[in-house]
Amino acid sequence: MPRHSVRTTPLNTSPNTLPRVCLRTCCAVGMLLLLVMAVGACGRNKPTPVAQAPTAAPTFTPLPTATLRPAATATPRATATPSPTATRTPVATAVAGPALPASDNPGLAQNANERPYGSSVRFEPEFPDVSPVGEPPIHDEHTNPLSGVTVEDPDLLARRPILLRYGNDRAARPHAGIAQAEVVMEDLMEAWWITRLTAVFLQEAPDRVGPVRSARPVNIEMTPALDGVFTFSGASNGMWGLLNASGLDLVYDGRDGDLFYRSGTKAPPHNLYTSIPDIRERLEARGIERPATLRGLAFSEEVPPDGVPAGRVDVPLPPSSVVAWTWDPEVDAYRRWVQGQPYTDEITGEQIACENVIVVYAKHWMTDIVEDANGATAIGLALRGGGRVQIFRDGLMYEGYWWREEREMLFQFIDAEGEPIPLKPGHSWIQFVPTTYEAGVS
Repeated sequence: MPRHSVRTTPLNTSPNTLPRVCLRTCCAVGMLLLLVMAVGACGRNKPTPVAQAPTAAPTFTPLPTATLRPAATATPRATATPSPTATRTPVATAVAGPALPASDNPGLAQNANERPYGSSVRFEPEFPDVSPVGEPPIHDEHTNPLSGVTVEDPDLLARRPILLRYGNDRAARPHAGIAQAEVVMEDLMEAWWITRLTAVFLQEAPDRVGPVRSARPVNIEMTPALDGVFTFSGASNGMWGLLNASGLDLVYDGRDGDLFYRSGTKAPPHNLYTSIPDIRERLEARGIERPATLRGLAFSEEVPPDGVPAGRVDVPLPPSSVVAWTWDPEVDAYRRWVQGQPYTDEITGEQIACENVIVVYAKHWMTDIVEDANGATAIGLALRGGGRVQIFRDGLMYEGYWWREEREMLFQFIDAEGEPIPLKPGHSWIQFVPTTYEAGVS
């Protein structure tokens, strides 16, 4: 059997070929080592789970708020406005009020007359345990029933008191003619940030009075108590409903516009003025001028006993209207200060002085009568019944009670035995404040 021959190709073992083979082999081995090292490095970067105790949640140290100084509003200043929420109508003492008749003025909103006086509720009069021992005084024809001052001409008293509504914003001050008013009543406005004034003119008749502003519920309550005529600039729809239903005699800018004028000394709306003599003429022309059925206040030149020294009285009104009264023995009267400045009359330039300062504490509540675009509502006052009063005269303070049974009745001021606390003949300023307020006396 023939033998097959196999041809083989001998390996190229020349000296030039062997080094190249070794080099390639080394490179391959090196690359393999690099790949292994890279894989090992990646394995080392991956976190290796190690058994250990759980880490406790971090504990944060609270900020030392307790040691910070209190904010400026934390401690109310003496002139700070007390919170009004405590003075709103308590449900337990309120009963539904009567609906008002429709307005006879076609220009007024009729729905305003569907609400009762001042809000959806009204107060039942609350009286103190003590009551007056006698009737209100009847003065002779020569004695002013609102000031106790004797006048030579009784015709000056045989007419109706004019109650004029003053604005009391800072831009409205000073006021013209207010120094001649026998009585001034000051009340809080909506939002509890400002007050307004109602001045009463009987004997006196200043030619220039103002600035005149709009009506509020207190005017409906106090005008019949004096059998007076109410003068004002205008009113909101809700107030017009009450005014039309009140039966009061009114003088106002909308109907009696010829009696009012704008002054260039102040910016609107704080520049509406009028004249008491002009108003008197209008009352005559309308046939509503007549002697008032007014019993008046009790007066005595003799200083009552048991007075407590009171050289200064701080009335806790809003900061924009904060009031102080200081006793001036040179004029035997209290000087009025507003926001720390002397309160002067625009006509005379002199600081106002009153023989009597009367702080009447009465319940206040928010009514449903909207007075501005922000929705603020007028404040109602419970001024029938009785309550606490502080009377300041002759540099002394007298604690007692105010008493008022009927709409057509003026206040009686009595002591703990029901005896009258007489006022000093002269001018009187009544400060209406909530029962939660407290006048400062020093």
